[in-house]
Amino acid sequence: MAHLIELTDSNTLEKMLFNLDTVVSIERTSGSNTIITTRWGRTNVKESLDNIKLQAESSTKTEAVVPF
Repeated sequence: MAHLIELTDSNTLEKMLFNLDTVVSIERTSGSNTIITTRWGRTNVKESLDNIKLQAESSTKTEAVVPF
């Protein structure tokens, strides 16, 4: 089961579901943006580190639904 939270890409401003199970590290950048490093790469998001922590602590386990 995945631990999913909703985040906003800082480049495109598009919403995304982010799987916290793939995270290696989360770091603050200048301003309120945050860099999330996963097993496969890096993503810049608009949410602050504190906001991500709050979402992670309040998220419940959600099972991903296969679309077929």
